[in-house]
Amino acid sequence: MRYLHISKSGIWQFRYQIPPHHRHLFGDRHEIKRSLKTSDKAKATIIALELEIQVRKTILTPAASVSIEKQPISPISKVKSTSPKEISPHNALERFCKYKAEHISHKAVTMLEAKCKTVLELIGKSQLRTIRRSDAEEVVYLLRNYPTNLKKYKQFNGLSGHDSIKLNNELGLPTLSDESVKDYCQKMSGFFEWCQLNELTDINPFKAIRFKKTRRDSEAKNAYTLIELEKIFGAIARTKQAHKHPYYFWLPLLAYFTGARLNELCQLYKADVHQVDGIWAIQIDDRYEGQKLKNLTSRRIVPIHDQLLNLGFIEFVQSVQHERVFPELKESRDGFGTAASKWFGRFKTKLGFDKGHDFHSFRHTVATQFKRQQISHIVAGELLGHAQNSITYDRYGKGLDTLQLKEIINMIDATPVSKTLNSQHQ
Repeated sequence: MRYLHISKSGIWQFRYQIPPHHRHLFGDRHEIKRSLKTSDKAKATIIALELEIQVRKTILTPAASVSIEKQPISPISKVKSTSPKEISPHNALERFCKYKAEHISHKAVTMLEAKCKTVLELIGKSQLRTIRRSDAEEVVYLLRNYPTNLKKYKQFNGLSGHDSIKLNNELGLPTLSDESVKDYCQKMSGFFEWCQLNELTDINPFKAIRFKKTRRDSEAKNAYTLIELEKIFGAIARTKQAHKHPYYFWLPLLAYFTGARLNELCQLYKADVHQVDGIWAIQIDDRYEGQKLKNLTSRRIVPIHDQLLNLGFIEFVQSVQHERVFPELKESRDGFGTAASKWFGRFKTKLGFDKGHDFHSFRHTVATQFKRQQISHIVAGELLGHAQNSITYDRYGKGLDTLQLKEIINMIDATPVSKTLNSQHQ
């Protein structure tokens, strides 16, 4: 019999390998192993057969194992389907979000929790371990029919996710795009990956769900063309004297000549603008109060482009009577960039730009220029704060020389700015 094995001491043992998809019924054990306490093979065979029946009944009808265990067979009575610690999906999510709060921003945790709650409500199961692959595939279909910006419409107030989908079938309001559905599933996959690692469940039902790619990654956000840049900086030059706040003038310039993220620029302190090896540079860091980084690779030094020096950026920073470069920008839940983001949104809309262009498009513009000039992705990543996804560079590679970085930064085309701003500045 294949489940019978004899030990060195001559005692027969029962060993049964549990298939991966049934291990949650046996306390996540890979194998049931029991001593049959006999050296008689015939007797051991009978006991092993009875044990096998118990195991198979547990797999087919888990509840049946309780009645079988009450049977007066001493070796069998020891074989129990150890009930795993049951936890509800929402309790698991609460624990997951507390863990994530130590590693990502409050805003990111809030968005993560909201999306996972939406999915868990649509699945509607009370025990985490009972959520399987079929549930994940079903919820993808439901999400594709889920209305966008649901909270903005009074018609959906108080309705469950399923009822909202049914109502929207009649209303015909926009539903989640495939990109959004993919984001929901990726967040759920991260949640279940953590649950699996912490032994709260046995599988990640959202792992490797496939989505058809409808566009290239580089097309997710539009980069600005040279003509569009001239349009932006021309408008800034014409209204320079009427700017309500200095950041109206400096933030677009800094974004274009550094490729930095909006919040990285809005949270700058004067001490972050200093000389490194005799070269003026901006330090992107989280060493001062209120500063946050998107990730570890965001911490970096970015030399200041000659065009910014010519426009008097250093003199401006030194003239600010505050420890922060843009003290008019106040800290909010999302950092210091909220007001600036709203302002730029209004500004670019007035210039005729649609949803494909925003402040982050400056970052894409810089990356595009680096790519077109065949700048190494290693160097570009150093300046933009991107991980290299390589052990060689991420773990062992050292930062590039400041002078080298300065030469690359100065390769960002200054023409769109020099055409419009230099004459105004002089």
